Amino acid sequence: MIDSVGGRVVADRYVLADRLGSGGMGTVWRAWDHLLQRTVAVKELHAIGGGYEQQAAMRRVLSEARAIARVTHAHVIDIYDLVEFDGGLWIVMELVPGGSLSERVRVSGLLSPVETARVGLEILSALEAVHAAGALHRDVKPANVLLRADGSSVLTDFGIAALSGHTGLTGTGGVVGSAEYMAPERLRDQPAGPASDLFSLGVTLCFLASGQTPFARGDLTATSFAVAFEPPSVHVQGPLGDVIEQLLDKDPAKRPSGAQLADALRSIVDGAPRAVQATLRQPVPPTRANRRRTAITGAIAVVVLLTGAGVTAYVAGDDPGSGSSHRTGQASTGAHAGLRVDSVAPVPGVRGRFWVFSGSEYMVVETGADPASARRVSGPAPIAQWRRTFGGLDRFTNKIDAVLPVPGDDHRFWVFSGDQYLLVHIAGDRSGKGRLQEPRPLTDWSNSIGEAPGFSHRVDAVMPVPGVRGRFWVFSGSEYMVVETGADPASARRVSGPAPIAQWRRTFGGLDRFTNKIDAVLPVPGDDHRFWVFSGDQYLLVHIAGDRSGKGRLQEPRPLTDWPSLKPLRTD
Repeated sequence: MIDSVGGRVVADRYVLADRLGSGGMGTVWRAWDHLLQRTVAVKELHAIGGGYEQQAAMRRVLSEARAIARVTHAHVIDIYDLVEFDGGLWIVMELVPGGSLSERVRVSGLLSPVETARVGLEILSALEAVHAAGALHRDVKPANVLLRADGSSVLTDFGIAALSGHTGLTGTGGVVGSAEYMAPERLRDQPAGPASDLFSLGVTLCFLASGQTPFARGDLTATSFAVAFEPPSVHVQGPLGDVIEQLLDKDPAKRPSGAQLADALRSIVDGAPRAVQATLRQPVPPTRANRRRTAITGAIAVVVLLTGAGVTAYVAGDDPGSGSSHRTGQASTGAHAGLRVDSVAPVPGVRGRFWVFSGSEYMVVETGADPASARRVSGPAPIAQWRRTFGGLDRFTNKIDAVLPVPGDDHRFWVFSGDQYLLVHIAGDRSGKGRLQEPRPLTDWSNSIGEAPGFSHRVDAVMPVPGVRGRFWVFSGSEYMVVETGADPASARRVSGPAPIAQWRRTFGGLDRFTNKIDAVLPVPGDDHRFWVFSGDQYLLVHIAGDRSGKGRLQEPRPLTDWPSLKPLRTD
């Protein structure tokens, strides 16, 4: 027997000393290898579940760890031993005393683009060696990259890869991994592959260069939804930022290959960056049906993972140096700054979920039976992030006035700003085809809004007419008209109007604010006749039939502060 001098002894060989760290999946100890007389690191893996599930997890660990142990690579941690002891599994590996990349950023600050690219090349080479051995990492993040004394990177913490099986789930439905670094296909319970590790590498590079991760939100549910459906917030400029955005594509098939990524990163290190867009990406858009199916199943997977009965979440919390949600829109400087909703658009494939626009920002909101039960899913974030849709169009990124669905296609919308409009194609994660045309004048709508003087200059809001598909009330200033949409603006026709909004006496009678201008209209879930109507910093709940007869307003005007989900939106 070994004299441990008070320390715990594992397998009658490894004497545990001080604890180096602990996470959701294991605890790492500094230890003394009594047989070989050297200092090592020993990771005690935490068991998931019990019985058959635990046995299956152990088999996965042994299989994948053995594959990784066969990898001899300068940037992959050396695994010395696997020990089954005291009912658990212990991984014995080399001790790297230099700290992690997350600690490096926290203590010494951000890495330069060149330094970030150099580290990226080292991690990439490690991942390619691991992938060639038939294994995946599945938890690439700054905390899992250690630094040797010479400053080189070492990829470690492979235990979680095997414990997670081949998806982002445990057998009981728990999520294993760090949500803000996890690839969207894992959250959707789709097969993971080498591209999944490259996605996590992209998030890691973003953190190293900016101090922020592109999907971090205020809570686990919002972060997971952002990873699965929202575009990344990449606050990294230049060629490195382009590389990162390519790595963060929701579609694994559109991410760069290892060879393409190495070429792009090496060009940054060498000081001669290539055109990343042409080098890394040759997109083949999926069909509309496939896109919609992906959005719907993805949303279901995220909801089941995070809110379903009996689900156990094993998602690790933020790393000490991980990014947090950061609002990048311009701060309000007006003396009368307050809440305002400019327009709303339904998120395709997710019932009751909307993009809400205010000034130059947007957020994703999930509506409930009343304002207090609505919840903010993600945001606020700049509209300028919709690069494929609004990129380079200052008019639209500064303010969107209204959004009108195109009949027969849940993914296409006409978007209005001032006296111009766009035709856009947007999926639930905003990936879609983006804008399908350049901005056009409202006079294109020659048989409807384009022939009315006030409407040809601005569309403020639209509201669907209950029970008549493709028919909308369109508001501009103090007037409205009824428009029946068609396949294009020229085929839309004016059914009636213009007429004063003040005619809606049962709904807006005596409310000058609302009869002078309606900013936006949001449907109430589960009732085609009820709507929340917004004007300035107030809103109404109304009930309207197809002929406007309905019950009218169901309450007097209330402040937007009733909506806790909208409070982050502050505009002049």
